[in-house]
Amino acid sequence: MVIDKEKVKRILVITLSNVGDIILTTPVIRTLAKEFPDARIDVMVGPRGKDIFEKDPRIFKLIIYDKHLPIARKRRLQLKLKKLKYDLAVDIRNTIFPLLIGAKYRTSTIQRFPHTAVHMKERHLCLLKPLGIDNSAECPYLYVPKEDDEFVARLLKEKGIGGPMVVVNAGAKSSLKRWSSDNFAKVCDRLISECSASVIFIGLREDEKTVAEVILKMEKEPYNFVNKLNIRQLGALLKRSKLLVTNDSAPLHLGCAMGTKVLALFGPTDPKKYGPTGEFDVVISKALSCVPCEKAQCKFNHECMKLILPEEVFEAARMMLEGYE
Repeated sequence: MVIDKEKVKRILVITLSNVGDIILTTPVIRTLAKEFPDARIDVMVGPRGKDIFEKDPRIFKLIIYDKHLPIARKRRLQLKLKKLKYDLAVDIRNTIFPLLIGAKYRTSTIQRFPHTAVHMKERHLCLLKPLGIDNSAECPYLYVPKEDDEFVARLLKEKGIGGPMVVVNAGAKSSLKRWSSDNFAKVCDRLISECSASVIFIGLREDEKTVAEVILKMEKEPYNFVNKLNIRQLGALLKRSKLLVTNDSAPLHLGCAMGTKVLALFGPTDPKKYGPTGEFDVVISKALSCVPCEKAQCKFNHECMKLILPEEVFEAARMMLEGYE
């Protein structure tokens, strides 16, 4: 179904819920903004994604959708959107919602991906191909307004942070994705002592305990920015950083969106689907028979993460800081 682009004036993009997943959908929005420069683009997103889009000049209207709303309120939202008469609805959640609001053109609820489209970023872009839109080169992005950029600049100046900055994300929603606090502490100490790096820990409120354990085990003094930055400010920080060392979690995708070099540690999940996409990014994972299991529980002893050694992570980080591939 190739669409008549000249007739598309209103577009609704229904995106995902978790921050990392949402960032992987931003290439779709960037592509639509280029293909339909005169169209109004509205985005429906869960509460966690509000900070990603609310200052983005590409977005005309942001619709916050809470899946826990009562059915009556969901129905009212559906009727309200139907009155807007969207010409095109791109549903990354793969629901029947575009059909219910009567969009003239809409993405299919039956998704078939070519075998070459493995990474989730590529799969999201594949939704546009049946519409006659093919742009697999687009990368994730995050719009950082001037005020957030200036906030981070002031914060770094106040803290006296200089030298090569290395941002470290020791947290992850699933404990199976987290590398040990002992190992993170060893690598961070060496980055400070041997590379003269300023190590900055990031994370959300739920990561405070994990990061505190790492810092407690360190001999050197890092900087702790956990729960101190919104996602746009975190993007501004990453833009200024030489390297991000991270578990498989949302900051990984944010680092890619900001063009930061990413050193990612993978265990149960598949880096071919969720790994960093930058030219000089590095993934460290172990080739075990059970990897990637992509399961919420481990039947063994978490070997996929335990076998990643601090020595190999430090050496990879050192080479990335020095500019080698």
